Amino acid sequence: MSVKNKCGWPQFDYGDTMGIDGRYTIRCKLGWGMHSSTWLAFDSLTSSFVAIKALTGYMTEADKNDETWEQDALRLLNYSPRSPHCLYSLDEFTIPGKGSAGGHLCMVTPLMGGDVRALCGQKPEPIALPIVKRILLHTLRGLAFAHFRGVVHTDIKANNIFFSNNMSTEDIEHWLAANPPRFHDPEPADDGLVQSAISQPLPMISPEAARSAVYTLGDWGSGLPSELHPMRTVSPPLYRAPEVYLGAEWDTPVDIWSFGCLVYELTTCGRPLFQCKPDERQGLTKDENMLYQMSLFTNTVQFPPALLNRSRFGTQFIGPDCLLLKKPQLYNMSVKDVIVLRKVLPEGPEANAMAAFILRCLRIIPEERATADELIMDPWLTGID
Repeated sequence: MSVKNKCGWPQFDYGDTMGIDGRYTIRCKLGWGMHSSTWLAFDSLTSSFVAIKALTGYMTEADKNDETWEQDALRLLNYSPRSPHCLYSLDEFTIPGKGSAGGHLCMVTPLMGGDVRALCGQKPEPIALPIVKRILLHTLRGLAFAHFRGVVHTDIKANNIFFSNNMSTEDIEHWLAANPPRFHDPEPADDGLVQSAISQPLPMISPEAARSAVYTLGDWGSGLPSELHPMRTVSPPLYRAPEVYLGAEWDTPVDIWSFGCLVYELTTCGRPLFQCKPDERQGLTKDENMLYQMSLFTNTVQFPPALLNRSRFGTQFIGPDCLLLKKPQLYNMSVKDVIVLRKVLPEGPEANAMAAFILRCLRIIPEERATADELIMDPWLTGID
């Protein structure tokens, strides 16, 4: 079988059993991502529900070839004492796929209730600031633990943060009875007609439950080891740190930069801090415009030579004077100005504290960013548990 024919998606049937002695029974499909799908399964050994993340055949082959690091990350996060704010692995195994799909690496994790992006998207207005702060504090606790264990997440964003499942086993059984798992209509594929399972996420929690939920950092598919990773581009463009754009070595501070972007996004019901698009008026490409906005929002007129001297791509964007090559117009537009002008928060102590918190994350020089442990103690999060 060629590598090309090992790229397919898991094709589970409801009621399929897997794992040692058929321990896990597939009950429904919870969702899917670029390289995997997630399934609700019943664990006969513990008489409880768990989640099974099943990789595509392509990613399973990549794992065999040591091209991915998710399993290792989950194992590192599984050491006692575990953090309730980092998703970890309960079990793992590989099963053969159907037809030409190839095998599927399956990782069993505790069952989460859903992700923060969905929580933010259930209403048009932003979620309450105390809930935002709780999400951020719990995410920081997860980041601090991961960084202590030597893991860099590299993909901090709202849909990779999950809230705790508040449904009992009986509640889930009743929900399944009222929402029987279903399949899409048959579709032609390499192996003939295929019926894919319809995603049926668990019910959304209420705003009241969100105030007391535990939030957990998950999806370690992009995780890499601290200090040992190859130099590569990481993080989605909107959350990407300046050292990554410039082609410099990076480490745990890339997560802190992404987290700073997330603070603004969660407070605004999903609006990004940066605009990742060309600035046609000033002739800037997307990447140039991102670096330009970074300089504006952080009040950095000149990029630090210490960073440029270790950057592979610095000369593509920045001249010998440490200014952007195309000399776009510089003006006063700090993070505080963005918060007030965009009406995220009114002028006052809360806006000041939020801006100061974000700026502790958005330092151009990575070594000057606050650590997750330091941010946990920030006054802006005082009184949050």
